[in-house]
Amino acid sequence: MKRKEYIDNISKKLNITKKEVELVTDAFLEELVLTLSKKDLVTITNFGTFRKTIIKDFECFSPVDGAKIKKDIVKVTFSISRDLSRRLLKEGK
Repeated sequence: MKRKEYIDNISKKLNITKKEVELVTDAFLEELVLTLSKKDLVTITNFGTFRKTIIKDFECFSPVDGAKIKKDIVKVTFSISRDLSRRLLKEGK
């Protein structure tokens, strides 16, 4: 499902404008990114945990000029909560 579809569904479900849902969605995502930039993990109760890992000096190949480039890579992983896992298993049946 794409972002626009989420906004449409939430707007219908809560009977509020798409613009209001979009503002809240944007604010939530911006806060998530801001918190991850400051900390290594963000936990949303009964949903899961986002964990930031920085991989130092990752070497990659530039297809443009054939040079080797060294740079840090940021990886974000998500661990599902037990509650969400149970709900998904229950609704999947």
